[in-house]
Amino acid sequence: MRKLIAFALIAATLYGGYWFVGRAQVETRLTDALQQADDGPYDVQYDSLETRGFPSRFDTTITGFTFADPATGTTWSAPFFQLFALAYRPNEVIAVFPPEQTIGLGDEVYTLFTNDMRASGKVRPSTALEFQNATITLDNPRVRTASGAELAMASALAAMRLTPETTQTYDAFVEARSIVLPEDIRRFLDPQNNLPPLIQNLRFDSDVTLSAPLELNSADSTPPQITGLSITEFALTWGEIAMTAIGDIAPDATGAMNGSVTVTTRNWEDIITLAVANGMIDDNRRFLVTEIVRNLDETPHIDDTLTLSLSVTDGQLALGGFPIGPLDILR
Repeated sequence: MRKLIAFALIAATLYGGYWFVGRAQVETRLTDALQQADDGPYDVQYDSLETRGFPSRFDTTITGFTFADPATGTTWSAPFFQLFALAYRPNEVIAVFPPEQTIGLGDEVYTLFTNDMRASGKVRPSTALEFQNATITLDNPRVRTASGAELAMASALAAMRLTPETTQTYDAFVEARSIVLPEDIRRFLDPQNNLPPLIQNLRFDSDVTLSAPLELNSADSTPPQITGLSITEFALTWGEIAMTAIGDIAPDATGAMNGSVTVTTRNWEDIITLAVANGMIDDNRRFLVTEIVRNLDETPHIDDTLTLSLSVTDGQLALGGFPIGPLDILR
């Protein structure tokens, strides 16, 4: 019994020492990283940085945090920002955001309100810290402008993970539910209130292939480039209008895009009705536009459903074989 008690005391002492050393490492590395960012092209300020959570966690709270990128005019500020990790699994981190944050884009300032916003991420425990997965969830996010216009959603989710059995292909997923547009945008798109106030769902699922693995501690200062994008699902549902898209796009050696995307729209004539109502299509040309679109339909045998192919060859975009214009070079 004495040996068991002695062993337990020794183990507890060693673990306690590990936690205090680990806490010091966490605070030092975060402080150094923020200082390096501030010494570089960004402006980073904060009031305090403290790690607690003994004996099993590293819970770090940063208060009075502000970030600015002078080159783009982008800013972000929050009264606090928290990072949580288990002491025995420091390569998996959870981030918790405050219920109110301020985002600046050029001359525009936005306030982001959420009931709950948190993110999680995991890297491989190695020198390079290879990215494994990340998820961010927002409960009832509302983005409000300085003038009071607001974009709201019931929930939003974004996730990315390393595709199994690959080294540099990633599954990327975004979904927003019950979207309420700002009133001025809603009035422009649907001046006659033909559609319900909520956009039921917006979803995007894809596989992204990069030129190199994502690494948080990469020896290469050049970020990986996108070498392929496979859209496995794009879906938008607003009232009786439902739009989906699938396809593959990839840049060539010069960055010019090549590939095709098939877009399917249910109740597509309702979109033309909206376009006539908001003035995007002259009422006198409604029949002409409808017939042109109908002739481009690849599934005329399916009632109320329009299928079109968007193709891009050497950076030139075409719809149903009709040229539209160039796409930007990806690189």
